[in-house]
Amino acid sequence: MTHDAILAAVREILVTGGYAEVSMDRVASIAGVGKQSLYRRWPSKAPLVAEAVMDAYGQQEPLQLPNTGDVAADLRTWLHGQAEHFATEHSVALSRALAVAAADNPLDNEALNTQIAGPHHDALLDRLRGAVKDGDIREDADVEAVAEALIGATLYRILNRIRSVEETTKLFDGLIDALIVGLRVSR
Repeated sequence: MTHDAILAAVREILVTGGYAEVSMDRVASIAGVGKQSLYRRWPSKAPLVAEAVMDAYGQQEPLQLPNTGDVAADLRTWLHGQAEHFATEHSVALSRALAVAAADNPLDNEALNTQIAGPHHDALLDRLRGAVKDGDIREDADVEAVAEALIGATLYRILNRIRSVEETTKLFDGLIDALIVGLRVSR
């Protein structure tokens, strides 16, 4: 239960005060544990924050995108899940805190990239490369740019005003439609 209390304390601080307000002292105080309990598990606040956010989303395993054989449908499924995730102020506050942390401190950026952004990027690249291999996407398509565009769209949603799931889904569907036209193999 100590572990859960620590992660809950981090999320509380992130939502009420943002990333800058997170400190090992404050987390320990709110969770009712000694700082040693924190430092035994996490070397700094960035990996602690990353785990707290990932735990909130139930994401303990590396991200894997669906692979139904239809890359457009698979990307839509992933983005629709993102739209649902960004539909609450709590989720947006947690995600914004991560974005601020990554932009604010190069060391935190590296830690957060290793734990969160990198695995998402890699999962998208794996799915897109699989679609190239399967002939669903042109061989000369810049899948790296596509992955960056998709991640950028989700980041934009985090930083912009909160929209309904329906509004965000519609915007994401428009992005997939535009991307797929340029990615498809001419038949």
